[in-house]
Amino acid sequence: MTTAKFVISLDFELFWGVGDTQTIAGYGRNILGEWDAIPQLLALFRRYEMRTSWATVGMLMCHDYQHWTDMYPAVLPQYARSNVSPYKMDKLVKEHARLFFARPLVEQILATEGQELASHTYSHFYCNEQGATPSQFAADLACARAVAADLGVKLRSIVLPRNQLVPEFLATLPGAGIEVYRGNGKHWLYQNGDAVPGGIFGRIARFADACLPLSGSRTVHAQVEGSLVNVPASLFLYPWSARHRALAAMRVHRVKQCMTMAAQAGSVFHLWWHPHNFGINTEENLSQLELVLQHYRVLADRYGMRTQCMGDFARCADPASQVAAPALPVAGLAVVASSQGAS
Repeated sequence: MTTAKFVISLDFELFWGVGDTQTIAGYGRNILGEWDAIPQLLALFRRYEMRTSWATVGMLMCHDYQHWTDMYPAVLPQYARSNVSPYKMDKLVKEHARLFFARPLVEQILATEGQELASHTYSHFYCNEQGATPSQFAADLACARAVAADLGVKLRSIVLPRNQLVPEFLATLPGAGIEVYRGNGKHWLYQNGDAVPGGIFGRIARFADACLPLSGSRTVHAQVEGSLVNVPASLFLYPWSARHRALAAMRVHRVKQCMTMAAQAGSVFHLWWHPHNFGINTEENLSQLELVLQHYRVLADRYGMRTQCMGDFARCADPASQVAAPALPVAGLAVVASSQGAS
């Protein structure tokens, strides 16, 4: 039987990822909290020897505002809704650097064993936004490659913002050196990324699915698609909140159940969230995550489940032989690109 894999990917984006939906007054505390939460996450991953992918917006790797303005791509995104473009946040970027730039945190990730720096595109690019084109996307990815190369990293995998998977944009990835992407689950609740079918009722169903097995086991398999490998997402790890504290145990139980089924079936369980989800209630969120990691260690001992980052799937195209693939070297891991339904 194929060895089961436990995959964690984090959509690391700071305010770049929420600027079109949140305000600094309303969400800035979550973003600033990442400066404390991420070192603690890294310590937890070290303790449990986890291989984790940090899907990182390229812009946050810039040193400062001047570096950011110097790195503008050759072609800017021309979204019909111009307010969603991060290039429209110039004044905020200049005034609130710690909400937008976190190169020291990226350096901590790179210095931590088993962590894979990932790309979440350069500008948190929206492939499904009206006005976006593959040529704009290619220019964006070129900037992502350049800023990553400045850190000594080569981009190999990607998580698309808001999980917006558009075939003509996916076709651009191999030319940018990308080998792995995080796909969406096949269940109707998840297959269209942030475009949730059924409107408010679909969102309620997703929320309920985090507690109850409405969509089944959520186990997945890596899929070879030409020169790309799709490692679909399984579940989003909802953050702890005082308002929904009664649901926390149910959510953790749901994750652990799905992990167990993946371990028994020799398949993949792919968990994801954002560091800014841990920016508040950090202690409670870390405790919740540690229960998940403790369960992984039980499954590793009992069934031989292995921790893998997304880049590990790029080491060979044949999923059957991926089991025996050697681990990536600790220093010099490849880069992977990348709120529920929104990333």
